[in-house]
Amino acid sequence: MQGTILVIDGVSTNRIMLKVQLAAAYYHVVQAGGVAEVLQAARQHRPDLVLTAMSLPDGTAADVKRELAADEALADLPVIAVSDWEGHKARLQALAAGIDDVLQQPVDDVILQARIRSLLRARSADEELNLQRDASHGFILPLSDRCCADDLCSASVALVAQDPRTAMAWRDHLSACLPYALRTHAISDIQGLMQAPVADAIIIELNEASAGPGLRLLADLRARAATRQTVVIAVPNPADPQIAAEALDRGAHDVLQTGFDVEELKLRLTAQLQHKARKDRLRDSVRNGLRAAVLDPMTGLYNRRYAKPFLDRVAHSAAANGEKFAVMLADLDHFKRINDVYGHPAGDAVLIEAARRMQQVLGPADLLARVGGEEFMAVLPGASEAEAGIAAVALCNAINGTPFQVPGAAEPVKVTISIGAVMGGGGKEDSTAALVEKADQALYNAKNAGRNQVTLPRECTVAA
Repeated sequence: MQGTILVIDGVSTNRIMLKVQLAAAYYHVVQAGGVAEVLQAARQHRPDLVLTAMSLPDGTAADVKRELAADEALADLPVIAVSDWEGHKARLQALAAGIDDVLQQPVDDVILQARIRSLLRARSADEELNLQRDASHGFILPLSDRCCADDLCSASVALVAQDPRTAMAWRDHLSACLPYALRTHAISDIQGLMQAPVADAIIIELNEASAGPGLRLLADLRARAATRQTVVIAVPNPADPQIAAEALDRGAHDVLQTGFDVEELKLRLTAQLQHKARKDRLRDSVRNGLRAAVLDPMTGLYNRRYAKPFLDRVAHSAAANGEKFAVMLADLDHFKRINDVYGHPAGDAVLIEAARRMQQVLGPADLLARVGGEEFMAVLPGASEAEAGIAAVALCNAINGTPFQVPGAAEPVKVTISIGAVMGGGGKEDSTAALVEKADQALYNAKNAGRNQVTLPRECTVAA
């Protein structure tokens, strides 16, 4: 089955007809007779989409949406309403209530199936993003509706038509009722649409002359990285549901099946931009959360969770291309004494400054990670023995060369570091765990030898 659809209608024959229509497309269909049954049916069957009559024995499609919105687990369910009479005002009221689309009875199967596919794709993408959020646990910050409202104030919309005069006429109609920055483009102006800053939404005309180029443009926009997250709304010829369905299947977020209508476009555009704003913020939050999971919050360096797989990748690459690499473990000497004498804020200041100094010594391809309280790991991909020796000594000198300014100390504090370095790659078969163990032993030897020094493999030479 492709998904579960909850059909709500007070007339049993209507439910049966829709069930047959949807079952032919391999959807699992469950039914309810009115608003009072919605929550129970939705909680029991967990549908992927709701298809409801506009008018029900005990309410309307808007009431169905309100019932679902009351349950956090069901609030984002897409809802399509079916109306058996033409009513522009009722259609707008339904869209304003959060209904995703309103279809006319008898329902055209082509547009119905395309609309369902489009909404299910969007829901699947949202669920994937929410799973990433949940996997990040406490690293994700809650999103406020106020943030999304602020995003809309600065939104920009591109109006695209075959005839530039049509796009300019749209702009004139919309400028009086929309707060967004509006710009116009010909349907062939793909370069202009791609220029930064890319519009937050693009409205594309699909009339008899522009349907082919417009559909190709739509697919192109949805495929490119720069415009993949841009809202795309198609305005097809009202008499051609096939074009509307094709637009949805090619990735349009929404279509105006009745043609260009200022009030309807305003509702659909605002709803889509609100959804985009929330997704953009959630995507940024997930990205930041995942990054926070591998960063040390104090020093800004990577942590052990990142360092281990990084070392594994370097070792794998070295085994494939025959290169060498260096692994170093470094430990600040007598760090506990700094905490005991000057306090933990002083110790934190030393860690932050030590990380900054060592980071400046290493190259952009090298890794410096904080893997313990005052312990750091450095991985130098492609480094030779001589380069590793020079880098290790430079790290040591970066710490002991200049005393540290710390809170609570009357004078700068002398800090030193001990470093143990080993080489990997170059035909060696050591595992990364074995390399780390050898580096740890080298660090131990540097500590035992009096601290404030580097222990290197015998083959590592340092130029005078």
